[in-house]
Amino acid sequence: MKRKLLSAAIAVVLVAGPAVAGAASSREKPAPAYEKTNVILISLQCLRPDHLGAYGYKRETSRNIDSLAKRSVLFENAISQANLTPVAQMSVFTSQYPRVHGLVSFEVTPEMVSKRTLPEILKYYGYTTAAVVSSPEFFLRYDAGSGTTVNPGDVFSKPFLYFGRTVRGLGGRNVRKLPTDALRWIQDHKDKKFFLWIASGLIHMPYAESVPAPYKTMYDPPGYTPFWKRIGFGGGGVSRDDAPSYEVFSRVRGDEFYWGFSPAYRLTEEDVNYVNARYDAGVYYTDQFIGELMKLLDSLNLTDKTLVILQSIHGDDLGERGDFFHYDVTDTVVRNALLMEFPGGEFAGRRISGQVQGIDVMPTVLDYLGIPVPHEAEGNSLIPLIRGDATASPSEYSYIDRMPWWEFNLSRWYLGFQLSNGAHLPPSEKEKLEAYRKMLKTSFDALDYPPGDIAVRTNDWKLVMRKNRQLLEKVSWWRFITGKPQKIDELELYDLKRDPLEKKNVAAENPAVVAKLKEKLLTWDELMESRKAAYRKEEKRWIIPYP
Repeated sequence: MKRKLLSAAIAVVLVAGPAVAGAASSREKPAPAYEKTNVILISLQCLRPDHLGAYGYKRETSRNIDSLAKRSVLFENAISQANLTPVAQMSVFTSQYPRVHGLVSFEVTPEMVSKRTLPEILKYYGYTTAAVVSSPEFFLRYDAGSGTTVNPGDVFSKPFLYFGRTVRGLGGRNVRKLPTDALRWIQDHKDKKFFLWIASGLIHMPYAESVPAPYKTMYDPPGYTPFWKRIGFGGGGVSRDDAPSYEVFSRVRGDEFYWGFSPAYRLTEEDVNYVNARYDAGVYYTDQFIGELMKLLDSLNLTDKTLVILQSIHGDDLGERGDFFHYDVTDTVVRNALLMEFPGGEFAGRRISGQVQGIDVMPTVLDYLGIPVPHEAEGNSLIPLIRGDATASPSEYSYIDRMPWWEFNLSRWYLGFQLSNGAHLPPSEKEKLEAYRKMLKTSFDALDYPPGDIAVRTNDWKLVMRKNRQLLEKVSWWRFITGKPQKIDELELYDLKRDPLEKKNVAAENPAVVAKLKEKLLTWDELMESRKAAYRKEEKRWIIPYP
């Protein structure tokens, strides 16, 4: 490979010694990597590492990603900074925690994030920057005042010379499909030095809705019919589609499906298996796209001069605790896949078990390329860790913002949109929903900043702190949907070694661990509060229509 030839040439120079000083040695100095290295960042929404073969999954969902992993550095414990897509991804782009970069909710202004982002820095160093995205969180905006969609060109699209996206109107066809236009863009720009961001929302709920036959049903339990199509709901169905959707699973709490403030159905093991089957179909189909991408790079002779990074933006709960989606900061949500394939196969096959964070991605890319890391970056380059430097160490503590509470988004647009579009609801819920919506808006409008919870994680423990426990109990969606008060603990401690699915809060049994982690968490929280970006409630904002 070219990299081996270059290494041999350098070795000859070292053996021969510096016969001529000054000008001769400067001529032999290799060019910085940023002059000859492309960068592709693949961001996959909702991808859980434990559903990939490279991370130990038994079902064959990821042959191409597994092959990529063998040529890459694989991080076994990569942690997102948030449980929500735009918040977590902006931490990757800026190497900053959510409150510092400022994108803390699903309300957006074009100038909300003023910090330097990875694509912006690479553009300054001569990179052609492009994005092809199919996650609507990155481009679809809704004006709640006029009830229309807008295209303002905002925080995610601005740093790119080309920003390709799937487009639809609200209530239209599913926008979450494979961003295959990225393949054509690479072919058209193969002779340029480029940074390409590929962001796919296909794995996101409604699971496998955009996956074609026969892949959509390839893992389905034989003869299974979705439970929401088997039971009646007063003359209408919550969903007519086979795809597991938010409309259905936002009503599931502790394996109970609620309708009219009462449990109407208890999910079985087969129901949960079906959800996982459709989720895995999305992983499999996405993996086929990754295979096509890797083949294209090989065919264009780009593999040996391209740094490829594959990351989960966040994961999803898939019924492990009786809940679904990415409502909270469980490990199934914040522990993500992270692979880095370096040019020429450098570092191939290395697995790093130490904990790393999403904010480490940008410094790692810049460090490898030989570009100075911005002083405001809060993450660390992983290059020393990858090289095995004796002084390198992973992040003993990872910090996570849960911002905002899910109910904040419900109050801003979702419930009103559902009501105005004739969502099928039982009369008892419809009667109380408007009052609930007004209560949410009043509660949140009284705050100066969107509310949040915080968490700190090590490879052994996770501590979650509910900063506004009483308010969260009051506004809880689960309280509304079940018709019952929801008791919420201020502190939750989980033993990740003995209880990786976080089913038991062991804070009371481990006061010393709680005290240590709480001190770390509060110190970090105080620092974040001192650095947090401005949030002006009076600004005109557009909504990221979600989910």
